[in-house]
Amino acid sequence: MRKNTSAPSRALRSLGLGGVVVLLAASCGAEDAPASEPQDGVETDLLIVTSIDVYADLATEVVGDTAEVQALVDNPAVDPHSYEATPQDRLVVNQADVIIANGGGYDSFITLLASAAEADDSVYQLIDGENHQSHEWDGSYENEHIWYDLEYMSAFVTEFGEYMGELVPENAELYTENAQALAGEINELDERNRAIEAEGMSYLATEAVSGFLLQDAGFEDLTELQFLSAVEHGDDVSPRLYQQALNVATGDEIDLLAYNPQTETNQSARIRQAAEDSGVSVLEFSETFPDGIDSYTEWMSENISTVEALVEDLRG
Repeated sequence: MRKNTSAPSRALRSLGLGGVVVLLAASCGAEDAPASEPQDGVETDLLIVTSIDVYADLATEVVGDTAEVQALVDNPAVDPHSYEATPQDRLVVNQADVIIANGGGYDSFITLLASAAEADDSVYQLIDGENHQSHEWDGSYENEHIWYDLEYMSAFVTEFGEYMGELVPENAELYTENAQALAGEINELDERNRAIEAEGMSYLATEAVSGFLLQDAGFEDLTELQFLSAVEHGDDVSPRLYQQALNVATGDEIDLLAYNPQTETNQSARIRQAAEDSGVSVLEFSETFPDGIDSYTEWMSENISTVEALVEDLRG
């Protein structure tokens, strides 16, 4: 599995500011605020729409209360891979000033909505290229679940702060400070995850979502890339690949089965059962925030804690 370790790229396009209404009252002007107190941002009527709740939370951490942020997918029972946009989604995207898409074929529903609204220039896409996937196996697979790549997310929030600062210069300092603080928190999580040092341990995954996190922790991925590709397309894997996964799950090759409950199929459920029957540890990793979690850093911290505990237990 190849990992894109470069910083997320984005085209800085001119997003027309004619619709931005500054609501700051004179009493809130920077010149009236004590120098020793933090400055509130200039409130705008900007609407930022994201494909999933992960990016909504990160965007909110950067812009604070200065803009409205909405996610199209924020239900842990929904699989974003197969999400179908609703009429309400179309309305929201039509009104958006900034549209955040993951790209890589993960959330094509939001870029299709943006194109229909003639709002392609408002799209901030993390993975370059067309946001679609081919259903034909071409011998390669790229993991698009980049929000599990902490180094990548740190770079993203830093760049997004700069991007929003260019869009709303009045808030550039605030956005930069917020982005840097958030990037620092994510960097600390990244250091903590890499310090797990699970070298010599391996895992099988029923879906690729946790790949970056586990591999940065030192685990080796023994999942066939063609298996992961089929799962990403929502297809049942071939009998050969399914049997191969069962063999790995029930053998002595892996220390962990990484399981995504949001993309559960009959095949993945049987693989999980086989692993559990063989005494293999199973950890769940979801696509979006699980119930009770609404913060990216809290979510990733809990994921890392779970992995830390498992590795400590495996080392005895």
